[in-house]
Amino acid sequence: MTTDGLRFGIVLLPQDRWVHARERWQRAEAMGFDHAWTYDHLAWRTLVDEPWFATVPLLAAAATATQRIRLGTWVASPNYRHPVPFAKDVMGLDDISGGRLLLGLGAGGPAGTRASSARRRASPSARAGSPSSPSCWTRCSPSRSPSTPGSSTPRTAPG
Repeated sequence: MTTDGLRFGIVLLPQDRWVHARERWQRAEAMGFDHAWTYDHLAWRTLVDEPWFATVPLLAAAATATQRIRLGTWVASPNYRHPVPFAKDVMGLDDISGGRLLLGLGAGGPAGTRASSARRRASPSARAGSPSSPSCWTRCSPSRSPSTPGSSTPRTAPG
C-alpha cells in the first residue's frame, strides 16, 4: 500500500480469539497494509471487561499466518515487562517473523491508567535512567547499575 513513499499501517486490537484474529491479520496483509500493530497493555479503557490477549504470542501467531506485512508492538511498556526476558521474547519474535518485527518502546504511563496496578511508580522521566527503562536497555550492563563509572548519578537518555 506504499504510495509516493508513504506507508500505511493498521492497529488490530488483541481482543479476539485466534480463530477470528487470524483472519483479521491476514486480511490486513491482503488489503496491502505495510505494517500492523497491536497494543501491549493488560486491558484498555472501556474494553477492560473483554478478553485481551498478550502481545508477544499474538504477534508470533500473526507472523506465522502472514508473509509480508511488518508486525509491531504499539508501545511496549516497562510497567509490565522486565527488559531481559522481554528482549529474549522479541528476539524470538523477530526470528519467527523473518525480521518483520517493529518494536515500539516507551516509558509507560502513570499508575492510575493501568487497571491491574495498585502500586505507585516513579514518573516516566524519573525512570529514564533505571535499568528497567527501555532507554537503558541498549546501553546498560546487566551486571551493574546504569551509572557512569565512578559516579553514583544515573545516566539519562540523550535529548
